Amino acid sequence: MNSPAASLPATLVAPNARHAFGGIWRLTARRFLAPRQLLPLPFVLAILATLAVAVVRDGHDKVFHSWTTEFYLAFLIPVLAFLSGGGAFRDELKAGAIDYILTRPIRRPMFIVFKFLAHQACFQLLCLSGLAVVAGVGVFRHIPDLGSTIPALLLGQMLLIAAFSALGFLCAVATSRYLVAGLFYGVVIEAGFGNTPIQINRLSMTHQVRDLVYRLTATTPPMPSDPQHAAWVTIAIVLAFAAVLVAVAAAVFSFQELAGARPTDA
Repeated sequence: MNSPAASLPATLVAPNARHAFGGIWRLTARRFLAPRQLLPLPFVLAILATLAVAVVRDGHDKVFHSWTTEFYLAFLIPVLAFLSGGGAFRDELKAGAIDYILTRPIRRPMFIVFKFLAHQACFQLLCLSGLAVVAGVGVFRHIPDLGSTIPALLLGQMLLIAAFSALGFLCAVATSRYLVAGLFYGVVIEAGFGNTPIQINRLSMTHQVRDLVYRLTATTPPMPSDPQHAAWVTIAIVLAFAAVLVAVAAAVFSFQELAGARPTDA
């Protein structure tokens, strides 16, 4: 005979946003601190330092500004941010991991937003080591006015990490071939539209941030800029770009049919 308690329906657990974010943050931080994640970091930093020392000569501030803005900021940071964002979300869709997500009392859009914020915090902190290497090379090569250059690079780095991590999330949600989607976006928008001398280049986030950094450091970009707007406008545009991509990713993820791990045969 069934007990009265057994006949009662299961109690629904209401999502708790604070607890959910705490759990996602802890899982994300553990992955970033895992040895297999941190092991390549010293080698990447060593390669970055070697390239910077080889390119920049003593006191050549124009070369330093051009290399840090065009290569480090507008190429390397977006590529790493996209790969990190897309890879982090594809890990969540693996069999076993997706079972855990689907059985938690958290809505899918909330999971996307919290995962993005946790990933942002970890990756932003991780990339500070790269900026520290750039600053160290600047000191080693006796580059003047580093006190104004490094804060501008930090602002640009934070903006581009937000934008391209969001792009990585959206591409990873939309397709398992997110690298192809990212490459298509990079070729058409960033390399194509971004390098044209007309207003359509404003579709490129790297173009927006490059111009911002050049203005903040009072240096001249390699190609003429379009009419400039205030720094806060550029910041708002890039952050809005990131927010829209995360919102679209959350909407797509909400309606996806997801398959977890296959049940184990008895």
